[in-house]
Amino acid sequence: MVEISEGSLVRYKGTGTIGKVKVLKEEDGEKWAFLDSTELYYRLDALEPIEHAPERRELEGMSIEQIQERLKAQQEMMKEVRMQDENLESGG
Repeated sequence: MVEISEGSLVRYKGTGTIGKVKVLKEEDGEKWAFLDSTELYYRLDALEPIEHAPERRELEGMSIEQIQERLKAQQEMMKEVRMQDENLESGG
């Protein structure tokens, strides 16, 4: 198994958060790593070393205009959901 050290690229197993280890410390018998991406400490046993960050391909090949259109469509959808939610009445 690859050992985690300062400068290692790691993934937090709980949420998939990725970051680079900036500081390692030991406190009360537990080993912790400070990640640059979240500026939080994580227990070493909750982290796994990775070689490189996965690429985000969801927006790859899209123009700025296409991305803006997609964002606008999502905002409209959320607006409609919010309007439907406001019409609900609760019993009681």
